[in-house]
Order: sequence, then C-alpha cells, then structure tokens
Amino acid sequence: MEKLSFPKGFIWGAATSAIQIEGSPTADGKGPSVWDSFCKEHPERIYQRESPEIACDHYKGFREDARLVKELGHNGYRLSISWPRLFPEGAGTFNAKGAAFYDELFDELLKNGIEPNVTLYHWDLPLALADKGGWENPETIEAFVNYAEKCFSLYGDRIKLWSTLNEPAWTTLNGYVTGLHPPCKTDYRAALQVSANFLSAHARVVQTFRALKLNGKIGIALNLSPVFPASQSFEDVEAAALADAVLNKWFSQPVLTGGFPKEATNLYNKEGLFPHFEDSDFSLLNRNDLVDFVGVNYYYPHYATSDAKETAFHLNITGDKNESCLFSIAGLFRFVKNPTGTYTEWAWEIAPEVLYQLLKSVHLQRPGLPIYVTENGIGRDETLENGTVDDQERINFVKLHLEAIYKAITEDVDVKGYYMWSLMDNFSWINGFKKRYGFLFVDRKTLKRYPKKSAYWYKKVAADNGLAAGQ
Repeated sequence: MEKLSFPKGFIWGAATSAIQIEGSPTADGKGPSVWDSFCKEHPERIYQRESPEIACDHYKGFREDARLVKELGHNGYRLSISWPRLFPEGAGTFNAKGAAFYDELFDELLKNGIEPNVTLYHWDLPLALADKGGWENPETIEAFVNYAEKCFSLYGDRIKLWSTLNEPAWTTLNGYVTGLHPPCKTDYRAALQVSANFLSAHARVVQTFRALKLNGKIGIALNLSPVFPASQSFEDVEAAALADAVLNKWFSQPVLTGGFPKEATNLYNKEGLFPHFEDSDFSLLNRNDLVDFVGVNYYYPHYATSDAKETAFHLNITGDKNESCLFSIAGLFRFVKNPTGTYTEWAWEIAPEVLYQLLKSVHLQRPGLPIYVTENGIGRDETLENGTVDDQERINFVKLHLEAIYKAITEDVDVKGYYMWSLMDNFSWINGFKKRYGFLFVDRKTLKRYPKKSAYWYKKVAADNGLAAGQ
C-alpha cells in the first residue's frame, strides 16, 4: 500500500481560540469581550442558551492541556491571545496578570516540544472598544496595532509563527451582513468599512512586526470557501464570480498579490459603497508583500445561482440534517446545495478535492508562499461511550483532506502544516456546545477530557509523518 510521506518538519497539530476554551472571563483583571456581552444579553440566539463563561476551563487547566497535546503526539498547536486579558479596555491600562498567563502557557508548550502558532485576534473584541463603534471606528485599528506590538515585545522571543486576524471575512459577514454574530447588524456600508479596517489593521501590524526585526513569520488566517456556479449558464457563472470576489478575494487578493478584485470593486463603486482607506494603508494593500505565510481555513465550498429574489440568511445550529443553511442577497447571488454532494449534520458539504484546488490556487497566485491549513474539521453530535468516542466519520474526513494536501504538496505547493479544528470540544459560537469538533471529548459536567478514536489515529499519522493511501 502506497505511503503518503509528508515533508520533514511538517506540523501536525490542532487549533483553538481563547474565548472558546479559556473560561474565567473576569479572572486576574480580564475585561469583557463583545462575545461575553452578547451571550449574556441575547442568550436566545445561542443554542441551548450556552455561553463561554466556563468553556473548557483551560485558563485553570492549561498545564494539563499542554501535557495532553504532547501525549497526542502533536508538534504544533494553533491558539489565540485574548485581547481583553492584556488590555481590559482594549487600550490604555495593561494587565500584567493576564499577560503572565500566556507567558506560562507558551513556556509550557515549548517545554513539551510543541510549536505555538499564535493568532492575535480571534473575534473577542474588547467590549469597551465595541461600545465606541468597534471595527467601524478607526481608533480600533490603532488600539489593535498597539496591542499587537505589546504581544510582540512580550512573546516575540519564543513565538515564531503569528497570525494577525482569524477569518476577517466570516466575522464581517456574520457581524454586519447576516446579523447572526455581534454586533448583529445588517448594514452593507458598515460591513464594507469594517472589512477595510480589518485589512488596514493587518497591514499596519505586519509593518510593525517587521520593524521590530523579530525572528519569526507573520501571516493571516483566511476562511476560504471556493464558489462554483450552480450551472454553466452565463448568469450563474457571473454570480459565482461575484460571490467569490465578495466573500473570498476581497480579503485574499490584497494580502496575496495586492489590489482588490474587479468584480467587487465595480459593484461597490456602482452602489457608492467602496470603503474609506487611509492613503498609506491603501498603498500597502496594493503591494504583494503583506504575508510571510497564509493560513487557510477550509470547511466547504459554495454553489451560486443568479436567481436571488430575496435577501435571507440562516445557519443550521441544531445539527438537524433536515435544516438547511440559507444565504441569499437579492439581485446578486444565492447559494444552493450541490445535488450530488455529501453533507454533515450541520449542512456543510464534505468536499476534500476542493481543498486541493484551493491550495493550488493560492500557490498559483503566490508561487512559493508557505501555506498552513490553519483550520479544517467536522462538527458532530457526539456522546461518550466506555470512556471514548467512536468518531470514524472524523477520521475519514481528516484522512481525505490530508490526501488532498499531500496531492498539492507533490505538485510543489508549499504546505507547511495542518491544524485540525479543534483540539477539544468547545464553545462553538451560536452552536453552543452541541457541535463537537475536538480530538478530545469534553464532558460538560466534569470538564474532563477524553481522547476520541480520531485522536489515537492522528497520533499515529503524526508519528509516521504520513499515512497509507486508502487506509
């Protein structure tokens, strides 16, 4: 049986984010984030009215979690720093106790031979900044740059991989278009300005990082869902190109090759919605040197039609296979299900071959650019039986996506690592805790971690630095 051997030094890891696992929302001077506030004020919007108040209690149990990461055979771990732990008001007063937590966490990971890949912003905007307009307010850009510079000065001697932002497209989309995430707006003008401010923030932080001449690399983690036309009609092909430009290329093109996609630019200029950029930021975003690597978060593709007669949005948060997701913007495009596709319980298509196409596409845009698959995984409704979870479905899912990555590597795509989402079952935003993604099952009553069948399978893959084709 053919062995698929990955390059020497390939990173085998998993990913988390601060607010989804840490808990302890007020411990040691931490300030509230926009998600802490949202879950308290709108519990009806979260499945079973859950919140991240306790999450996985990682803030108290990080040493044990670091030990588990080592025990599972991972050599890398993607995580985020909580901005309001370091700056409870987003700016101004620095919280040394909150910063000390990450000092200890990073030291513990490195002691266990685990390379941290650190994201500066994974959606937990300090509430004090949200109250002043959040990412619509250019002051948030300045606050973010200052926070990032503090992180670099504190941890730059140990952290070699940094990402500025996690999924700016997803948080813009659901915060300002669908209204499903905080600040729960449906305002296209605000959405475009927020997207611009995210990109400006990224550009300025990269400049700051490079000015410090740190021994590390900096990139961004982008959620990329390739869009295909639902049919080969001219109208659907155009609709798919527009959707791809709006949801993917608007964020990927400025950081990969510079500039903005013409389909989105033409639309925004026509509607008078093109956002404001400072001249210096716009100049940076028209260059092609704003990442040392790119993180690709891939879960599923889209299929677009041109027959969008209404604007409507819906996410499946129950795991009921009969509940479809809905995304439609009147007059522009509508997403439909692939009639031949295989879907998860949460109505996300399983399409590993599209990951291969996506990695090839990134490579063709920036040949030689290092790529990390920073998120990829499957959410399931799971129960513990005899101290573990038989999640063969997850093993199949990850194996197929690893095979797609391997195929891209054999065609000279420089994929450096894979971080499955997620290390452990956690607070999955408006899905609450029902949607389980982890290698580790977390008992919600005791918070004890139990390795799933997939955790042992992945441990062997990591130890072998590869897998057998078709295994």
